[in-house]
Amino acid sequence: MKQYFNKIALIILIALLATGCSDFLDVTPQDKILENQIFENEAGMQNVHNGLYLSLVSDDLYGRQLTMDAVEILGQQYNMTNNTSKSKIASYSYTESHPKAVFSNIWETGYKTILYANKFLESMEEHAGIVSKEKSDLLKGETIGIRAMLHFDMLRLYGPIYKVDPSLPAIPYYDTAVTANQPLISAKDVVAKILADLDKALELLKKDPILTSGKYNATTDFDANPYYSANRGLRMNYLAVKCLKARVLLYSGDKTGASAVANEVINFTKSTTFFPWTPFLEATNASNPDRIFSSENFFALSDYRLYTKQKALFDYNLSNEAIYSPLLSRLTAVFESNDNDYRSLPSWKVPAVGGKTQKTFYKYEDVETKTKLFRLQIPMIRLSEMYLIAAETAPVPADGIAFLNTLRFNRGLTNLAATANVTTEVTKEYKKEFIGEGQLFFYYKRINSATVPNGSAASGNITMGALQYVVPLPEIEVNFQ
Repeated sequence: MKQYFNKIALIILIALLATGCSDFLDVTPQDKILENQIFENEAGMQNVHNGLYLSLVSDDLYGRQLTMDAVEILGQQYNMTNNTSKSKIASYSYTESHPKAVFSNIWETGYKTILYANKFLESMEEHAGIVSKEKSDLLKGETIGIRAMLHFDMLRLYGPIYKVDPSLPAIPYYDTAVTANQPLISAKDVVAKILADLDKALELLKKDPILTSGKYNATTDFDANPYYSANRGLRMNYLAVKCLKARVLLYSGDKTGASAVANEVINFTKSTTFFPWTPFLEATNASNPDRIFSSENFFALSDYRLYTKQKALFDYNLSNEAIYSPLLSRLTAVFESNDNDYRSLPSWKVPAVGGKTQKTFYKYEDVETKTKLFRLQIPMIRLSEMYLIAAETAPVPADGIAFLNTLRFNRGLTNLAATANVTTEVTKEYKKEFIGEGQLFFYYKRINSATVPNGSAASGNITMGALQYVVPLPEIEVNFQ
């Protein structure tokens, strides 16, 4: 996917996203003229579609807060003792000014991007025939999948603890470009709408080139335009939607459904060469370590500002008040004192300079060879998660251990004993596998863990409940309900 977007894409992105949440689609005649001009040709349509991905990597969404920043702090991944503002997030003090601002911005940007997706879908219908049905299906399928993903993460963050009571009011769901705020619906109803959207996306994406040619250099009969075939792994493709469906089903408690979908994806990867496990020598390469296990990623976002963000959050030159890093004892416990784990060796190091005595995070550090395909990528959905879902939902514990052992083998670890507890071991792997990707807090919330390790203390746990797991709806939303 292109890492830069031309001016016309930015113009319509600003035109569609600049309105406040309470205003929604107060589109002026000038905006409508601009829209018609942009959608009158295929290149303009592609540019607007690319704008969706530009919005996804904004700091308020997956470019920072929903991957490596706020949601990871909620998951106690870092020691925030010396960071005055961020410590309020770590202590779940949602009414304090800094957390309120952070989570309000996440909400607003998330729903503006949903609005952008819906407006794109509406405009495609109004300008039908500009591209072929095959191309249109790909664009629509990706967009509906993105809409579902955003709603799901709004639900996971602001919705109730699903396991406790899915009938509680959660969030609004926008599946059309409406002009007024929609009412809150129950978490259960939100999940139903998400799953319906995912099924629509799967139908539209059933001819996705990623299924026959892989995620980077696919070929297609559409035409010679690489927009529809190249870099499918940087798009919300068919396999990404399928994996997202497994994630949603498990969140809703449908273990049978989640198991079936996860196993379907796993079996597909076994039947092709498109998504191999990342070898040790590639994951730990001295000059170009593939710390994100890119060969296993079904969906990643490309962010040309990624390494700037790495330095802003994790660089060893940062002060103790500014750096995001864990206590060494906590990190050692996560990796069970095993530095041979592929996830530990390249991503966590005590810097040789800078005066830091704790290990700092290198996962998103740049590599020497600037042509590496995995540069600038933030993982979104990975093969390892499907193995963890398959393990957690396996009806026979021995099968669950087998899935876990496959993952462990491909991370440089020995097999678990046949008597190991599947739930305990799945939790351990979530702690190791998704650091910097924003999944651990959502895992704790999904299983309604009564306690989580306190990331800002050498020992001890934090007692968890609704006050910690449920981020209050922003005032900007509450005031318009």
